[in-house]
Amino acid sequence: MQPHLLEDLSHQIIPNPPILTSKASGWQNVFLAYYQHPGAEINQHNIPFHILEVIDSNSSSDHERRLDNQFLSYKLRGNETFFCPAHTQHWTSWREQLNFTVLVFDPKLFAKLASETLDNQQIEFLPQWQIFDPIVQTLTSVLKADLEAGCPAGRLYGESFAAALMIHLIKQFTVSKLNSFHNYGTLPKHKLKIVLDYIQANLAEDISLDNLAEVAGISQFHFARLFKKSMHLPPHQYIIRQRIELAKQLLQKPEYNITEIALECGFAHPTHLSRHFRRLVGMSPSEFRKL
Repeated sequence: MQPHLLEDLSHQIIPNPPILTSKASGWQNVFLAYYQHPGAEINQHNIPFHILEVIDSNSSSDHERRLDNQFLSYKLRGNETFFCPAHTQHWTSWREQLNFTVLVFDPKLFAKLASETLDNQQIEFLPQWQIFDPIVQTLTSVLKADLEAGCPAGRLYGESFAAALMIHLIKQFTVSKLNSFHNYGTLPKHKLKIVLDYIQANLAEDISLDNLAEVAGISQFHFARLFKKSMHLPPHQYIIRQRIELAKQLLQKPEYNITEIALECGFAHPTHLSRHFRRLVGMSPSEFRKL
């Protein structure tokens, strides 16, 4: 998906611009936009993407909605999730200010995921409303918080949570809920070594889920599951730990200052390094350097 096209599309559909988007994040498997929007009417539209809408916990409003031939009229409540499949005729209006997150997914990614993990079973989504799903709420909050923090762990972090959200949507929001994802075991040892060597050589770079999957020669969804089973950690957590290990080595070299170490280890800012360092090591980089 191309973020600028999705952002342009959202501007055409929703009157006011979002106050936060994932345009600059580099995420390839989801586009996120966060709105604090006054009452409005959204003209009927039909777009080729799946749309997930999650209302903030402290937000509510009377609203009306039309989905193809279905008409809804009820009060939106905090934490409600609404899902609109691609190519659905959609019109809506609400009266009071609503704070909500919109997540946009390319149906092609879902088809690819199904072909690799569900024996090419056909997946069909139907519109869903008045859903209160804590997993959707949690994953959406994580993605939004990562954007607000400036994606300190790189794009792999957000892409990993977006992939988990896509798998959950297939399990819970399809016509026949599909829970039988195949268990493919672990990555072959030679592929795992290639991936780990690639990570070690590119810790200063903004590694993406797609980068790692390409190195392994499999899809990003398949890769994320196999890597976790092989290393007992999701890819983004493993990379953060390796970056901290590199930071510990560089902190023993007085010619490097903290800012240089942060950049050398793939952190966008020294505060990002400090936060993860304290979480994993139990002290700040400066304290560690004095040992």
